[in-house]
Amino acid sequence: MGKLDFDKSFYLNPKMQPLGGSTLTNILRLLAWNEFRVDWRFIPRVLYIMTLSSLFFPVRFYENLKFSKKIENTKIPQIICIIGHFRSGTTFLHYLLGQDKNLSYVSTRETMTPSMMIACDKLLDKVVQQHLPSKRPMDDLEMETRLPYEEEYAIANLCPYSLYHGWFFPRNIYHYFRKYVLFDGVSNDIKEKWKETYRYIIKKVAYKYGGKPILLKSPVNTGRTRLLMETFPEIKFIHICRNPYHVYLSTWRLYRSIMPIFSLQRIDVEFLDRFIIDFYRELYKRYLDEKKYIDEKDLIEIKYEDFIKEPLKMLREIYGKFGFNWFDKAKPDFEKYLEKHENYKAHQYEIDDELREKIGREWEFAFKEFGYEI
Repeated sequence: MGKLDFDKSFYLNPKMQPLGGSTLTNILRLLAWNEFRVDWRFIPRVLYIMTLSSLFFPVRFYENLKFSKKIENTKIPQIICIIGHFRSGTTFLHYLLGQDKNLSYVSTRETMTPSMMIACDKLLDKVVQQHLPSKRPMDDLEMETRLPYEEEYAIANLCPYSLYHGWFFPRNIYHYFRKYVLFDGVSNDIKEKWKETYRYIIKKVAYKYGGKPILLKSPVNTGRTRLLMETFPEIKFIHICRNPYHVYLSTWRLYRSIMPIFSLQRIDVEFLDRFIIDFYRELYKRYLDEKKYIDEKDLIEIKYEDFIKEPLKMLREIYGKFGFNWFDKAKPDFEKYLEKHENYKAHQYEIDDELREKIGREWEFAFKEFGYEI
């Protein structure tokens, strides 16, 4: 199949780099672990990322100096975590629930500059907005600095323990998946450092937004629910699933969209296809194994296909299940958002018989578990 196609315009366009908000220490550690194996085409990206990180150092230093004690003393509020594989409707659910003013979340800008979440807030919003596309490249949903986003980006910007580093160095993506999503063979010391980083992000959000319940969304969390329960004992989960055929095709669209923007290495199409298959299978085998440890009152499972038909009904069920008594208060904001997006249409895909057979064979357990027809 050859290498994944990268439009040449991406080579000399270093913008849209989430690592630009990371610390220089984290960037250098990431480069060193991957033995500085950056394809020459992407050297401008590395230089841009390191320059941006260096320029932001005074802001990081100031924020840490002024707010570190206050953040340390902040209590962690109720956590609601949306889980489900990439391209299963997690973002739409996240955006919609994010309309509830009784909840807080980690915004797009805050995930990209987690060590500068409070200081120079408005200025950094403007800087990051200039580097964002108006719409997400994989699904045409709007992309703005203040919208909810995946806190996994914040983790990746603060420590080396994240799958998303595998998007920068895709030749090692299996390492990042098995170590920092499944946490297979990882020492307790690294697990504790990961927990500490996650709690730090959550405490910052809690301090900034006055201790409101925090809405999280990271598809990778689907494979580490037990670890999350150790980190946040009162956490509640919303799991959303989607027809595996659609997930596979849409995940390929995701990778074709983000790899040219993020990656510092070229990658074989066949290798990436194998990873997409293995990731889904291993992620969901882990979720199904760990689900039994989640208290029934702390987990609700929904289907994307049901959710998009009756979103308000599904939200009411979620609020009722979790004992949140303010659904009616939040309902007008939900309705306003749904009305704004009533003409949104999901991308349409075609699938041939050979591919249909492969997905049905590789992910047969998921079709049966989630009630979809092969």
